[in-house]
Amino acid sequence: MVEMPVFDHDPEYRKQAACPRCGCVLESHRPAGVMRCLALVVTGLILFFPANYYPVLSMDILGNQQQSTIFGGVVALYQEDYGVIALLILLSAILIPLLRLLILLQVIASAFRGWGRRLSRKLLRIYAHLQEWGMLEIYFLGALVAVIKLADMASVQVGTGLYCFAGLMVCELLISLNLNEHEVWNMLGETK
Repeated sequence: MVEMPVFDHDPEYRKQAACPRCGCVLESHRPAGVMRCLALVVTGLILFFPANYYPVLSMDILGNQQQSTIFGGVVALYQEDYGVIALLILLSAILIPLLRLLILLQVIASAFRGWGRRLSRKLLRIYAHLQEWGMLEIYFLGALVAVIKLADMASVQVGTGLYCFAGLMVCELLISLNLNEHEVWNMLGETK
């Protein structure tokens, strides 16, 4: 592997390890990537609570106004005997994103502080498995489709919860783009 600086004016800013034969980037180092992830995790936790507390949609159908939250939608689906779908939405839109943020907060804090490294290694493995189950973007797309479909039948207004939910989704996306698991494993004192 050959280390190639990305920027000519500051070769230490960002380095990449590339294949000398084909030029494919094998590893990329971004300084302060873990700190950036920590800031995104805290932002995601701040956005999580209003995203689940405030209404996502407000509808006015013939003078009957209704507001719905994400958890309210889960409860409504459960009451209509769609328990499996309610459980999937509860897991993929509420519990797993919260669990992923809390796990990553613990792992990053442990990497910097040095305490609880054994637990953090286990949690980092769990975090990798939970990435397959967090589907915020699917739920967000479903909410947007509902707004578009209901716009002809009712007066639909997007609530504060949907904006916070979109911000949470962007934070999750940026965390997945910025998190260098190899660097975190090294900070925890173990190679994967």
